[in-house]
Amino acid sequence: MSALSEAFSNKTDFYAEKSASMDQIRHAEKEIGVVFSKDYKEYLQLYGSVSCVGHELTGISEDTNLDVVNATLSNYKKNQNISAPFYVIEETHMDGIVIWQTKTGEVFQSEYKGKPIKIYDSLIDYISSFDNGI
Repeated sequence: MSALSEAFSNKTDFYAEKSASMDQIRHAEKEIGVVFSKDYKEYLQLYGSVSCVGHELTGISEDTNLDVVNATLSNYKKNQNISAPFYVIEETHMDGIVIWQTKTGEVFQSEYKGKPIKIYDSLIDYISSFDNGI
């Protein structure tokens, strides 16, 4: 089991869409103008997109609210302080908080029209922080 799979293994209310192909991933990267991190590409290939423990992570999805391309391009317009190489991994829908990642794997948070602040070293660290409420 990969570290990413393990990070999701104990999360409640876990739901994943269908996995994404490398062609779909490359197409998404090209549309946004970014390179996804290694762990985000693995996530996309395993799950497509995921919801669990009250979090809805973006991915390759037919749901426009969860689609990384749509979410990223929309948030670039909303927040002039952020552009490539950042891409959205979660819109929290609370106080304009958006969670971003870069190709290095580092995870950032921005508040409404604010600059991104690093909060985790990797997607796995971010997912591991989700509290099951147990």
